Amino acid sequence: MPLTILLALLAAAAQPANFAVDEATPLLEFRYGWPAAADAIAPLRARLAGAMARARARATGYARIDRTDAAENGRPFEAHWYDAGWRIDGSGPVLLSLSAEISTFTGGVHGNIDFEAILWDRAAGRGVAAARLFGGNAIRAMAPRFCAALDAMRAERRAGEAFAAMPDDPFTACPALAGQVMAPADGDGNGRFEALHVLLPPYAAGPFAEGDYRVALRFEPADLAAIPGRYRPAFEVAGER
Repeated sequence: MPLTILLALLAAAAQPANFAVDEATPLLEFRYGWPAAADAIAPLRARLAGAMARARARATGYARIDRTDAAENGRPFEAHWYDAGWRIDGSGPVLLSLSAEISTFTGGVHGNIDFEAILWDRAAGRGVAAARLFGGNAIRAMAPRFCAALDAMRAERRAGEAFAAMPDDPFTACPALAGQVMAPADGDGNGRFEALHVLLPPYAAGPFAEGDYRVALRFEPADLAAIPGRYRPAFEVAGER
């Protein structure tokens, strides 16, 4: 074997691999995974492994209850599923941003989707809450832009229907930004976050048929004003150097 090919194979073998679990039983189909960059950070890997173990235990418990109920009531049981795939939204020297789409089926007419996010402080070896990092004033200031972007998406999906926000209707009212799953994102791969991805599962802003909503808010200078100094270089606004 030529030396160049051997070196290439050795280099490929040395690359960290994504972590993935794929299990299937008559009770539960369980899939869970995260990228190699997260797996290479021991405390983050431990956090994700713990979340995976808890998710498997909960999903197994729900499936067992549903199977027992199905047998007692003479209805067919369909295996449940739980599928969580973590992805990297942005990575820099200080922070690593990850989000997960979680697809589940626990019986009934259809499955569902949910989201989670982790903003990992590399130096501290722990997660930090995105909303707390920006501060309450910044989150409140971003809320009108979030609502406007969400309403535009809802109006597009409801083409042909009159759209007007009604405070007591969760499918037209704007959900509180502070309570949503948020993942800072680095779209151009320069190691700095330029946008905030707000991830809303079905039913959070519209009926199930509309699916989930993923709103991207590009940062403005005021959004970053309260970020602690050690984190500020991890963020940017358009045109900033």
